[in-house]
Amino acid sequence: MKNGKTIGLALSGGAARGFAHLGVLQAMEESGYRPDCISGTSAGAITAAFYADGYSPSDILKLLCSYKLTSYIKPGWIGSGLMKTTGFFRILVENLRTKNIEDLSIPIWICLTNLNSGHAEYHNNGDLARKVLASSSIPVFFKPVVINNHLMVDGGVCDNLPLKPLREKADFIVAVNVNPISHQHIKPGIRNIAERVFHLSINSHFKDLILQPDIIIEPKNISSYGYFNLSNAEKLFESGYESALKCLAG
Repeated sequence: MKNGKTIGLALSGGAARGFAHLGVLQAMEESGYRPDCISGTSAGAITAAFYADGYSPSDILKLLCSYKLTSYIKPGWIGSGLMKTTGFFRILVENLRTKNIEDLSIPIWICLTNLNSGHAEYHNNGDLARKVLASSSIPVFFKPVVINNHLMVDGGVCDNLPLKPLREKADFIVAVNVNPISHQHIKPGIRNIAERVFHLSINSHFKDLILQPDIIIEPKNISSYGYFNLSNAEKLFESGYESALKCLAG
């Protein structure tokens, strides 16, 4: 960035809406805002991991879209989760070239929620694939991941836009929220209701956070896209790209 400032990028959770993060990264690179450090929750953690591992935004898009949704998750009650995530973990292990977070080319922090302590944790070392999986494990939908004898789930439960680890590391912080609150018609059904309740709960503290980043990007019409629909990946990429270009130009 101009003037030698260190840029930090915070990426929110939002399931498939996280494809918009890739468009934002593309726009940042083109605008001279390449991040020096990144924090991410859930979908944001996935983006941060692959980007810091050396993948370009377009490469990440191509890779993640090469798999069907059933390759990531499959129905099946297993202990404390409605869906199996063994496929998703396999994708992470097979495609992430760096095993440990501390060995990545860009410093990143992966936000997890520790169910035992009830607090958010920001991990910048250890098994990359396993901690990305934990950060993406939405409670009830997916089984918690055991790390250091503690149950870890989606970081969004406690902090869906992880600015905290960037405050002392970056001079200038860009935050991307792909999970804003909007009025929606909710169809009957336990899955739809559970999704909406989780969405509302992870945004309950966002009003307090929105004043802290230097730039906040919320991709246009992001709320109109479903959480588990991979068919809109390219549209989400473009939405993130166009919205970021406008924000960064201002």
